[in-house]
Amino acid sequence: MHDDAPPPLGLLEYLDLTEDRPVRDKRDTAFAAAMLAERLGYRRIWLPEHHAAGVPSTNPLLLAAVLGSHTRRVRVGTAVTLSRVRDPHLTAEDVAAAAHFCPGRLDVGFGRGDVSGTAAEDLAHLRDRNADVGATIERTVALLRGRAEWIDPVDTGFQLWSHGAGTRSAETAGRTGAHYCHALFLNTDVDACVSTLGAYRAAHPAGRTAVALALVANDDPVRARTDSLRPGVRVNRAGTAEQCADTVHRVLDITGADEAVITELSSDPEDHLRAVEEIFAAVRGRATAPSASAPASAPAGSGAR
Repeated sequence: MHDDAPPPLGLLEYLDLTEDRPVRDKRDTAFAAAMLAERLGYRRIWLPEHHAAGVPSTNPLLLAAVLGSHTRRVRVGTAVTLSRVRDPHLTAEDVAAAAHFCPGRLDVGFGRGDVSGTAAEDLAHLRDRNADVGATIERTVALLRGRAEWIDPVDTGFQLWSHGAGTRSAETAGRTGAHYCHALFLNTDVDACVSTLGAYRAAHPAGRTAVALALVANDDPVRARTDSLRPGVRVNRAGTAEQCADTVHRVLDITGADEAVITELSSDPEDHLRAVEEIFAAVRGRATAPSASAPASAPAGSGAR
């Protein structure tokens, strides 16, 4: 890698699901981090979908259009679009609209995830309709590839991705010709990740692979540990930015993934923005160091913690 080349690193934002901050503040921080990612040289910004009070991202395709209109280089994608509660035809229309605002830079990521709590009750009619979520994803992909006369085709390039933490998402990616991202912050079993990526590559040799990690970067070990205790997310590394960068490179070496996706979960907005910048610099520095290509040992424990 040349010294001026950006590292193979993406950033998952709008994932602050804590209950102690106003949703407006969460969105402001995530937007600032996305703009910082553009300036630093992150390859991709990924946007999740959740349905509950206080979550900052309920429709990632809407956010993708907003961020696409404010950026020029970074790719913008959904991680994920919840096909279980989305109509395939309306999703295809939304993709076409979002692609207009980030021409040639849109990543459409699908997942098998579900909603919970009161949202699951209120959206039961949608969840029941899309019980076979794999078929729904494949139907949406077919529509994006021109299978509906009344939907204008996407007039700019985009990439298809499947995100998950198990074999079914990888199998869907292989069948649809999508790239595949494995979420180690949902399933920290690195051996299972390696096996899943291997099966995906066998089914779709031309596809790209990524591994998603949750990190907390803070020089204060007590603060890092406190911020790592997040409901619903397994933080893979809490420590300094250098330690987080080490985890990123070790996981890339072990899994052979083409790129890494990080979500940084510091609770303080200033800590978060600082960490996004410091992790990027540390990952880039290790990628250009002479020892960066040396073999790596497996992360300790059940995952890359």
